[in-house]
Amino acid sequence: MKSIVRRLRLRPLVFLLLLGAGAVPLAIATGLLIHQNRELLETEEKRYLTESAQSLSRELHDYLAGTRGRLEQLGASILAFPGPEAIDQRLREPWIGDLLGRFVPANPNLLALGLLDASGEGPRMAPTDLPPALTEALDAAFAGAVGAGGRDWRFAFLESTNEPVAAIALPIAEAEGPARLYVHALVRLRLIEAVFEREAQGSVGVFLIDREGRLIWSEGADERTEAAIAGSNLVRDFVRKPLHLTAEYTVPTETGPVAMLGQVSPVEESGWGVVVHKPVAAAFEAARRMVWSAVIATVLLLALALVLALVASRWIGEPIHRLIATTHEIATGNFGKRLPENRRVAEIAELAADFNRMSGYVEDYVGKLQHAARQNRELFISSIRAFAAAIDAKDPYTRGHSERVAEISRTIARHLGQSEELQQKLWIGALLHDIGKIGIEDRILRKGGVLTAEEFEMMKTHPTVGAEILGPIEQLREMIPIVRWHHENWNGRGYPDGLRGEAIPLMARIVAVADCFDAVTTNRPYQKAYDKRHAAEIITKLAGSRFDAKIVTAFLRAHEMGDLEKLVGESPAAAAIEVELPVAANI
Repeated sequence: MKSIVRRLRLRPLVFLLLLGAGAVPLAIATGLLIHQNRELLETEEKRYLTESAQSLSRELHDYLAGTRGRLEQLGASILAFPGPEAIDQRLREPWIGDLLGRFVPANPNLLALGLLDASGEGPRMAPTDLPPALTEALDAAFAGAVGAGGRDWRFAFLESTNEPVAAIALPIAEAEGPARLYVHALVRLRLIEAVFEREAQGSVGVFLIDREGRLIWSEGADERTEAAIAGSNLVRDFVRKPLHLTAEYTVPTETGPVAMLGQVSPVEESGWGVVVHKPVAAAFEAARRMVWSAVIATVLLLALALVLALVASRWIGEPIHRLIATTHEIATGNFGKRLPENRRVAEIAELAADFNRMSGYVEDYVGKLQHAARQNRELFISSIRAFAAAIDAKDPYTRGHSERVAEISRTIARHLGQSEELQQKLWIGALLHDIGKIGIEDRILRKGGVLTAEEFEMMKTHPTVGAEILGPIEQLREMIPIVRWHHENWNGRGYPDGLRGEAIPLMARIVAVADCFDAVTTNRPYQKAYDKRHAAEIITKLAGSRFDAKIVTAFLRAHEMGDLEKLVGESPAAAAIEVELPVAANI
């Protein structure tokens, strides 16, 4: 009985210890994890909506601000040009019409353009069939600009195509004194259609409101949704104070009201606001699934812990009891006492042997994982190379361009004294620097001559397209600066963002030089390849304006040491004359 009592007392203790050691920390950790991850997921979803709205408002602001800047330059040039002091007489000068005739075709997004004095008189260029609604928007913008003494934006539509259009009027003043000249224009807003359509995916809705909170543009929303948004507390708060705001509101649907999570972001240029919303249930669906998954997993683990504790207490209790008894014997001086080598002791020994075997299996498995990781890395590099080759294959004149730019960039980085890690990242980023050309039409890439201005503008979008392609790929995010900014210039006149000097990432500056060198040493349909010496001279001349001088110095050092001999395109005939920077280097 004593033995049974001792065994019963020991087993519950082992059971409680095992169960407590496994179940209690698991329950606490799961509770904390659920709480923290739920808040994290909800915060992340709100941040996503915020960034989405801010991104859309920035894109629209940049587009409108760029248009306004060009119109201001036009007005300023008219006031600065020698001519009659009276603005009404100056606007009747013959060269004014010639200037408008050149300016409008050069800006294809302009539907109409006018140069007016304060009374609204002056030359205008507009289609003869301009809808009355657009004429009214132009007149309203002009009246607003005259009354407020500043620029005025109005929103309208082309009724025939439902295309969004913006009317702008802005005063042009000299250094001192009131405005004497007003420029007003109708501007196509194709950007809104393209960007809003891109963002309005799935359950996400995108809308545009004006300064009074009226909904002026939406992407696929019905009238009830538009009315609910226009009357929401989010829009009312925005009208009172145009800031970046987040709020929840209800939208009626056929199946009943739906709670929405919305974000509004102001368009600084025009005073409009971009609204992005998503159903609360959809926005926080990931958090809800995470909570249920964690609860179910915790319940299963607790049940498993209970079963294991029961089994372990039964099988471990007796050997532990005998171990205690033997320890007492040894404590009393009976050092010859040993644990009986019965079956249970053998099972514990077998457990140790099994553990050792398991360790061997783990070691073997880890070795296999390391081998698989090496194979995956090789597959990753091979895939990137194949992807780069596929990009180059779209243009028959740039085959092998990405590989050569990658090797040239790595060589320049080595002569700059950069680490092997940076060189490897640079090599991968340079392989993918032209990935955005996937989004460029083949007729432009394969054109057998110099691109038109419009085609060149489309070509200039490939850095931003490439950056968007790589954005979702976690392993390639460090290469996004190379893809997005390898056409930025040291003097700030590059694209797409006009970065200047040290603001351009180092790897992008290196790839810019390598890209130019390969371009001018490779045959193109509109130019013959130049030899390496002339290519180096061209790049040297552009140091400090287009390229970072220290990058050019490292490039020249690599060129002089012959490290670039095998890293150029077709071997051209030696050039006989001095050349300017070829067109190829610009694209």
